[in-house]
Amino acid sequence: MNRASILVMKIFRRIVLRVSVWYRTTSFLSGLKSYGKEISVGERVTLWNNNTTVGDRTHIYHGVTLWGPGKIHIGNNCEIGINTVIHSSKDVVIGDNCAIAADCYIIDSNHGIKKGELIREQASIVKGPVIIGNDVWIGAGVKVLSGVHIGDGAIIGAQSLVNVDIPENAIAVGVPAKIIRYRSEA
Repeated sequence: MNRASILVMKIFRRIVLRVSVWYRTTSFLSGLKSYGKEISVGERVTLWNNNTTVGDRTHIYHGVTLWGPGKIHIGNNCEIGINTVIHSSKDVVIGDNCAIAADCYIIDSNHGIKKGELIREQASIVKGPVIIGNDVWIGAGVKVLSGVHIGDGAIIGAQSLVNVDIPENAIAVGVPAKIIRYRSEA
């Protein structure tokens, strides 16, 4: 290939990339209940929820799945990491300025477990909404279960299982997550 052909191919590739980003973002936004400004959306993002709202300047990375019949609210200036799954049967709320790392699983319900009925045919059980406060950092691979409230400024260590409330500015790690200390001012 000569220089002119290579230059044409580079220009064509940039045009295709910009069009695909525009199409991906427009398609995602059209499925939301409401959304803010400057939202970016990675590849293979799946939206199986028509009750989702997303705030300003939020980035949803590749492979994220938002699903379920309930409400999902993602605040302003958030990052939802690669391959994260958020499922809502009733209500999942993520505050402003949150960083949710890759491969997290956030769910506000669980299976019914009555004896004598097939588990897969039982109605979901919702202990309560999942509420993630403002300025929360959730490490890679964290699981957040039904009815949990994570307070403002909290940090959840990678691979933790959060099945109880975590207070403001707490640092929690483990399975199940336990508070190891609190964030300090210095």
